[in-house]
Amino acid sequence: MLITGERQVGKTTALKQALTTIREAGLSVSGLLTQRTGPHDLEVRELHTESAYKLTDPFDASSARPLCQFKMNAAAMARSARALAGSFPTQVFVLDEMGPLEFEYRQGWVDALTLLARESYVFAVVVVRPSLVGQAVVELPAPMYSVVHVTFHNREGVPALIADEVIAACARAAVRQRETVR
Repeated sequence: MLITGERQVGKTTALKQALTTIREAGLSVSGLLTQRTGPHDLEVRELHTESAYKLTDPFDASSARPLCQFKMNAAAMARSARALAGSFPTQVFVLDEMGPLEFEYRQGWVDALTLLARESYVFAVVVVRPSLVGQAVVELPAPMYSVVHVTFHNREGVPALIADEVIAACARAAVRQRETVR
C-alpha cells in the first residue's frame, strides 16, 4: 500500500492511528515512522524496538540543496538503515517515508527497495510524496498497489481504511498458510 498526500496533510498521523488498531489485532509491525518535530527537524521511530532519535541536524539554509528542507544526520541515517534491515521477518512493514533522497539521489533508505524484494513480510505500507507515486510503483517490488491519497477532507477515515486493508490481508495470508500446512 502506498500512502500519499501533500506535506503536513496528516499522512503520518493517520498511519500512527492505523498502527494502533493493527497492533491491537495482534499483528507484528516493524519499520520506520518519521515525525516532523519542527520546520526543519525530523525524528524517526523504529517500530519494532520503539527506539526514537533525531534524524536531522540543525538546518542551515545557506548550505542546503535546492528544494531540501532538512539536513540529514549521517549517523542517524546509518542507524535507521541498519534498523530497516533488522525489521524482517514481520507481518506488517512500514516505511514513512521514501522521498527524493531515495528515488532521485539514491541515498537515505534506498536499500528498502532491495529489502522489500527479498525479505519476509505479509503487507507493506510505504509513504511517498504525490510527485513520486509513479516512480514508487515502478521501483517497489509488488504486482499491485492500493494507493491511498490523504487529503484534509478524507484524513479522518484514512486510519480505518489502512487498518482494515492490512488486517484483512494478514488474515487471508494466515488462511493460505494453514491450508498449505495441511
